[in-house]
Amino acid sequence: MRRVEIEVGGWEHACCGPELHRFTNVEWTVVPLPSGQFFETHHGLDESEGLEVVTVAGTIAELEAIQHDGSRTPITRIPSGRALGGLDEEDAGDVIELYTDRVVDVSDERFIATVEVRD
Repeated sequence: MRRVEIEVGGWEHACCGPELHRFTNVEWTVVPLPSGQFFETHHGLDESEGLEVVTVAGTIAELEAIQHDGSRTPITRIPSGRALGGLDEEDAGDVIELYTDRVVDVSDERFIATVEVRD
């Protein structure tokens, strides 16, 4: 197995991204960059739109919030885009640090999901 770090967030997640938990199986369309980074997309992008896209399937092993300074904080879950935007009456959208239960400032709404994939 290998691990792939995939950035989740921004307008795509705010629009209609689901809640994400560790140990959940996912199959995502991602945009790979020359730098080696991957960005999750779920808006039907395909290569005809000028971007290379690939599918990554595996299990979410870790979730992290990206802070303003670029550092990362391990978190318990990524709330849905609706919850993060304050539009979910049943979910306050709090992002909680994994080991301290501290609420994390995620005003940039950028996250990393580390996905274990089978080779």
